[in-house]
Amino acid sequence: MGTNYYARIIPSHERKEKLKELIDNDDFDITSEVDKTYGIFTPFKMDDVPVGEIHLGKASGGWKFLWNPNVYVIKNGHVEEKKNRDGSTSVTFVREPDTAYYLYPLTKKGIKEFIDREDVVIYDEYGDKQDKEVFFKEALEHTTWGGKEAYDAASYERENDNGRSGWRHVTDLTELLKEEGFEFTTNRQADFYSDGLRFSSSTDFS
Repeated sequence: MGTNYYARIIPSHERKEKLKELIDNDDFDITSEVDKTYGIFTPFKMDDVPVGEIHLGKASGGWKFLWNPNVYVIKNGHVEEKKNRDGSTSVTFVREPDTAYYLYPLTKKGIKEFIDREDVVIYDEYGDKQDKEVFFKEALEHTTWGGKEAYDAASYERENDNGRSGWRHVTDLTELLKEEGFEFTTNRQADFYSDGLRFSSSTDFS
């Protein structure tokens, strides 16, 4: 059992006016516009700033608060054209190294500055609005374990309990995060630490 916490990005005046205009014109495009404005955040829906709902992390009894890193893999590449012998043109997509897109720096200061923004509201999974200062303080203090070393030991025991692992699915963020220089806590590579904060290697957990 635990409680998830979210950030809501309040849409700008311009975005709100666009929605009003679509309503006034009985424009059915409003469905996609509402989803882009108030739905779950993905970097592919982003205009100039993030919008929508962002999962921040989860508080579970007996464990350090588990932050969502909100890091997204950006697959880079470019298109190359090649002239064939018959005069036709072939188009090839050339892959380039993946890069990381961060919603906020994975530090106490980075997360604090993000949630302190005027357009950010914090609430829990039950829909209750949270005081920003109280939430951040409790997230930092939420643990009954002594720190990284104690957590590592507990992780090892849990991983081997009854021969079954309880870890959530690890996405392909793991390799990217390792390339970014983050240290993972166990050989399961499910969690890692940054600036004393515990993060999941997956952005998809609850």
